[in-house]
Amino acid sequence: VSALIPKGLRIDATAEGAAYCEVRVCNYHWSAFGPFHETYVIARVRDDNDDPYYFLPLIFTDNEAPLAAGRELWGYPKKLALMSWDWGGAGTGGALGEQLAFTVSRPASTPLFTATFTPERQADPSERSGHGVLSHRLLPPSQVGRPPAADELVLLASSKTLQRDAAGNPKLWAGRASLTVHVDSDADPWHLFRPTRMLGAYWQISDFNLPMGRVLLDYLA
Repeated sequence: VSALIPKGLRIDATAEGAAYCEVRVCNYHWSAFGPFHETYVIARVRDDNDDPYYFLPLIFTDNEAPLAAGRELWGYPKKLALMSWDWGGAGTGGALGEQLAFTVSRPASTPLFTATFTPERQADPSERSGHGVLSHRLLPPSQVGRPPAADELVLLASSKTLQRDAAGNPKLWAGRASLTVHVDSDADPWHLFRPTRMLGAYWQISDFNLPMGRVLLDYLA
């Protein structure tokens, strides 16, 4: 995992010496870019001032509009992939069920990983905490011999509001989950995040927006 972390950051390891990471799978029913799926992984890091952040090294989507915006504005290394969002196997001719299966393939004939989730209880928002997310925005030069057009760490702190049900309870659930990485790929190295221990799994329904980022470190300065 350290090989994907840029200069000025280091892995904030767990007590066992492992990288602490979260894989997130998203189903956006509505957005300014239209509906789309997305999945990404974040690793907990610290900068040279020992401040904690998350760093985002890998991200997929299935819609070109958010891909372009994410790359150009915040430097997210987005790629297009095929994603299936399937409750209980209905998408393959079976019945609906309580378990969600989310599979990412790239190309279509090569499944990279599958995440599953089964909700068990309504969770308290205090169970979830986080940090701002960093991305490495690198724009290569248009002419040989010139420096990059941009080479910077961008910090994004988005605002999220949990939706609530008719009884006023937050739409946040905890449950059982799995993450199965199917292949090792140098082109899409999700296998580097193959879990050694699962610490927890959550599902939330929320509204959020992505503001402009803040340059935390300019490598060209």
